[in-house]
Amino acid sequence: MIRNTFRRLATLHPIVLFGAGSGLMVITGILMYAHIQTIIQVRDVSIPIVGQLPQMERRLAALTQQIELTELHAVTRIGSQQEKIEVYALPEETNISRVVATFEVIRDVLMRDGLLAEMSDLDISQPVKRDDGSVSRTISVEFAAHEDGLRTIMLLVQLSGLLTVGDVLTEKEINLLVDRIEQESPSGIIALEQFMRADLLSYAKNSKTYEEQLKRSFSSTTFLNLFQNVLRTSLLREVKILLRSDLGEILEGYKLWPLQLMVVEEVSMKSGDAPAWQRLGLTLLVFSEES
Repeated sequence: MIRNTFRRLATLHPIVLFGAGSGLMVITGILMYAHIQTIIQVRDVSIPIVGQLPQMERRLAALTQQIELTELHAVTRIGSQQEKIEVYALPEETNISRVVATFEVIRDVLMRDGLLAEMSDLDISQPVKRDDGSVSRTISVEFAAHEDGLRTIMLLVQLSGLLTVGDVLTEKEINLLVDRIEQESPSGIIALEQFMRADLLSYAKNSKTYEEQLKRSFSSTTFLNLFQNVLRTSLLREVKILLRSDLGEILEGYKLWPLQLMVVEEVSMKSGDAPAWQRLGLTLLVFSEES
């Protein structure tokens, strides 16, 4: 059969054989050209990638380390914050002496600064078991104070039970920051989480360090402008002023910060004896986990 095939080929005209050979040479040339182009493309792609590998490996190592540190940081912070909640913000039993001492410090500092003329004695009720399992006591107190003094008192009540930067920010403020990060640099959520977990008192005393640490994770002016706006308009501004003041330092010095969780149940306001002075009546609920 093979001999017959060769015999048939031998009977073909030389021009046909020449054309067939030329066609095969053209096909071979096309294949060789395609092969060369493939090699060039692979070289053009692989060489830059190889050049970027060290940088990519360093970036991966940095991100891995950052994630590990964040996880470790979160574990230690969660333990630390939980301990503070159990001891200070929501203790198993309300320390009446500590509550009284807190209001006495507020009274003494505001009187010294000329912002308070009078504070009544505290009327503290017996503990009441609540439907959610917590326990509350009612505290009633009255103040004759300047408007600036009243703002300080109400701010302290608002900050009671709060431990971290994230506790102070509203849900809307947090969502604005998270949405912007997801659009521009999703990995930056780790830096934001670390910022929000920062201890509130430590942040107030050294806010620039915490803020700059977060800013270093971003280069976009859009996020940085949004972050600055949140710092300017949120409660963090008042927190820094308060906790850096003499009142904040005294509360810290007497280990009265953080404050036990309190909420306003009733409030009454009457005009005082002079312009910008008011008489404030407060009924507060102080929460604990008493059994």
